[in-house]
Amino acid sequence: MKKTFLLLFLLISVYAQAQRFQGKIVDQNGQPLPYVNVGVAGKDVGTVSTANGTFALTLPDSLNQQTLLFSAIGYGSVQYKVGDFKRQFAGQQAVIQLREQAVALKEVVVRPQKFKTKVVGNETTSKAMLVGFKSNGLGSEIGTLLKIGKPSFVEQVTFNIGHNKYDTLFLRVNIYQMGKDGPEQNLLRTPIYLNVTKEAITDGITLDVRKHNIYLESDALLSLELVRDLGEGGLWFSSGMFNSDSYYRKASQGEWTKIPVLGIGFNATVSYAK
Repeated sequence: MKKTFLLLFLLISVYAQAQRFQGKIVDQNGQPLPYVNVGVAGKDVGTVSTANGTFALTLPDSLNQQTLLFSAIGYGSVQYKVGDFKRQFAGQQAVIQLREQAVALKEVVVRPQKFKTKVVGNETTSKAMLVGFKSNGLGSEIGTLLKIGKPSFVEQVTFNIGHNKYDTLFLRVNIYQMGKDGPEQNLLRTPIYLNVTKEAITDGITLDVRKHNIYLESDALLSLELVRDLGEGGLWFSSGMFNSDSYYRKASQGEWTKIPVLGIGFNATVSYAK
């Protein structure tokens, strides 16, 4: 009997210290926003909204003083202190509105008429060493450093597949500016999604991204992010030792961690002026 009461007490204590919240993210017109990043900044607590803009997130009391961040490419971010968010939306569905944000361009960059191309990142296709997604942690992300010697346009991106168990892949492609401590802000102005069936996947997936006019002035991180529940399966990418650095994070808005020794087979073809 004592064990039963102890177990009940522990369950009540855990419930009291972590509440689960549900909500919906909309634009300024009240339309649902899909695949918005929702998470506690710098922590492994986060998710991504569904195609219908809904989300669910469990927030422990230990994070009450931290920042809960809602962000999407092309929209201004919204943030709350976790404790304030809990008080405001206790017992009800949270409705979060994001507003479109105009992107201020520093200058108009014209593609050079005479240019060279090169591949940056990791070209490894080995299946002896694999790194990837084993579960559906929405917002989890892995990426590889692109070392940019000269300011360049990104022509195409390639992801070398080592092993895939999913019938259809749907992930988001991201490119982040690199800082001294790791990846920083997303450089894309519009979302890029990788959406392919198992039958169409060979050893690698290549996307032509010229229409997005991605201009890199310095080193960047090319990544793939889980934004949709893919079901049972697993996805692993080719990797090799002592390649260009690779990074991962477990949840939306979480902290990036460098993968030791191994570099994932992600790369980009870039063009730059002769």
